[in-house]
Amino acid sequence: MNITKVSLILLAALSALFFGLVSLLLTQLVGENYIYLLSLPVAIVIGLTFVFDRYFFFLLVILSRSSLDVVFNTIKLGSFGIGAVLNALVILIAILTLFEKNEPLQQDVRGIKKAWVIFLTLSCLSLAYSPATLQSIKVFLIYVSYASMFFLGMRLVNSQKDFDKWIKAVALSSIIPILYGLFCILFGGRGLAFSYQEGFRLRSTFPHPNPFAPYLVLMITICFYIYKSKITAIGPTIRRLLPFYILLLIGMLIMTKTRSGWVACYLFFFLYALLHERKYLFIVILAPFLALLIPEVQERVLDLTSDNDFGSSGYGRLNSYAWRVKIWSDSIAWMSKSHYLTGYGLYSFIHHSTSFAMANAFEKQEFDINAHNIYVQLFFELGIFGLLAFLYLIFQVLKKLLSIYQFNKLLVFTVIVILMEFAFMGYADNLLDYLVFNWYLWFTLGLTLSGARLFDTKKPLDKVIQTNK
Repeated sequence: MNITKVSLILLAALSALFFGLVSLLLTQLVGENYIYLLSLPVAIVIGLTFVFDRYFFFLLVILSRSSLDVVFNTIKLGSFGIGAVLNALVILIAILTLFEKNEPLQQDVRGIKKAWVIFLTLSCLSLAYSPATLQSIKVFLIYVSYASMFFLGMRLVNSQKDFDKWIKAVALSSIIPILYGLFCILFGGRGLAFSYQEGFRLRSTFPHPNPFAPYLVLMITICFYIYKSKITAIGPTIRRLLPFYILLLIGMLIMTKTRSGWVACYLFFFLYALLHERKYLFIVILAPFLALLIPEVQERVLDLTSDNDFGSSGYGRLNSYAWRVKIWSDSIAWMSKSHYLTGYGLYSFIHHSTSFAMANAFEKQEFDINAHNIYVQLFFELGIFGLLAFLYLIFQVLKKLLSIYQFNKLLVFTVIVILMEFAFMGYADNLLDYLVFNWYLWFTLGLTLSGARLFDTKKPLDKVIQTNK
């Protein structure tokens, strides 16, 4: 028996011993929740796929991450689970990719790199004074994963074919959530959330309708770009079906009953009709009036006109927007002026929410609540410096997009509007907490900006598309 065989036998024996001990430990931890035992084999499969081919693994992540929240939440142990493993691997892929010498990062995105470094540095420093250390570390790593997705989007595009492949993969990620959403609409299921105040709202594979809505807005925008640009990765049959798929996405967006998502989606089509194809302008202007014929849409709109009285000190029965305004004003009023510059640290808004939020005029809020506004959240957690750092990041991305607008007006227009949608929806929702949405958002931004290298060294993308027709 040679040394190689002995080594393999020893490795197999040690592996069996290790996984056996881990299985025993997991058995003790999960008790009667046997489904948690799936976390170990799932983690092993993820790890082996990563080792086999990290870019193939990343492609699988892009295709499937929008469908995995329910699974990951089911087999999560404590605050961390398989989702955290996936986040760590994405960050690792980004780090490894940055060190590949054969794919140098463009030098014309220094402003964006600097903006990311400033924002992440301030976030990291806030861990030292955050009141919830473990949760704040988790939030920081999530922010790092957003930056990782952005730079992976920039690094993975070296040709028109690469761009088409990855933007197609982003669009394909919506298929499973849409199919599951249809199933829940027809037969019922966990994909439909219900409350006495709001009725049924569609959430599909997402934990709540609110994160599902911005994801749908993003997919609608990307699918519309794919349809209009006629990228080579989409065949003629699929292209003819895309308008019907976009209508299906819009229908599901309506069923989320998320008003900020409705407005953001309408903003895209209005600006597109106004700036690119004015023949659609009449239809776009007419669309909101037609939508108001839907009873659920009427109810959500009329809800904003009722229950706006804050009362003396509590929330009472406020509508959802008035409730948000009350939360924002109460949280900022509660802040000490000494924390205006640096905030209270990541995750501090949720942690301190029971101190400043009131369920009614007489009782304290007994459960944690989110800010429902990324600007208020950043000001509370990272102070003025953190808020300005994030706005600087958005400004740098927008600045770069404007600089490449002439090379592909449709693509850059689409992504600029995506950025506007993000800024708008962030005013009334916890957008920074929606990992799946942010992954696809920042990856799409990175894909678009990576075109700058192609535009500077080859033909403009519009001409490339015409050549490949």
